[in-house]
Amino acid sequence: MAETIPPNQEPKWADSPLASPTYQAGGKATIVCSAAIAAPPATCLEITLDPATYPSWNKFVPRATVQLSPPPPLPESTPPAVAQLLKESPNRQLLLLGTRFRMEVHLDPDSASGGRIQNTDLDISVLEEFERGGTTGLRVAWKTQGDPWYLKAERTQEFLERPDGGCDYVCYETFYGPLTWLVRRFVGSSVLRGIRLWTEGLKKAAEEKAGAA
Repeated sequence: MAETIPPNQEPKWADSPLASPTYQAGGKATIVCSAAIAAPPATCLEITLDPATYPSWNKFVPRATVQLSPPPPLPESTPPAVAQLLKESPNRQLLLLGTRFRMEVHLDPDSASGGRIQNTDLDISVLEEFERGGTTGLRVAWKTQGDPWYLKAERTQEFLERPDGGCDYVCYETFYGPLTWLVRRFVGSSVLRGIRLWTEGLKKAAEEKAGAA
C-alpha cells in the first residue's frame, strides 16, 4: 500500500483508506505522507525505535514510555540492524515487536503551556525487513492496544533504501471504526500538523546523526 504514496507527500487525508498490516481492509480514513531523508534506513529506524531520543526531535510526541517489553529471545523477523543495536547496548530500551507503550501526544506543540495532551496506549505490531522492486527496506508499525470496535488505528512507517545511501520515508495511519469522523472533525488538522512535525524532526535528527558518523 505504501507504494501508492507519491514522493515528498505533505501529510494529508488520502482519497481512500489504505489497508494496514494488522487490521487489513475496512478502514474509514488514512493519513499519508512521505519524505526523502539523507540517512540510511537503519539510522532512521534506530531513532524511531528509541523513545529516549524523542524529547530532542519530536515536538508531536516528545515522550514515549515503555509499559511492557517482550521477553527474550528476539523474534526471527527482527531486522539484523536492530539485533546489532541490542548486541552493542543490551540494556537499551527500544520499541521492539510486542512492546506495549504510551505516547504523550501534543496536539498544540507550539503552546507555551503544552496545550492539549492526549496519552495513547499502543503495541508494536510489525518490525521487519522487506523488499520492494529489488530494494531493501525497514518497516515498523504500531496499533491501538486492545481491539476497540468504535475506534482504533494502526500507523505504519517504512524506510526504503535509495541508491545514494539515503532512504525514502513513507508513513500512513489508518483509522477504523464508526467514531473516525470525530477524529477528522475535531483533531484532524492538529494530527496532520503533528505528523508533519514528526517527519521534519525525524529527517533532521537522522541526517545529523548520519553526517556525524
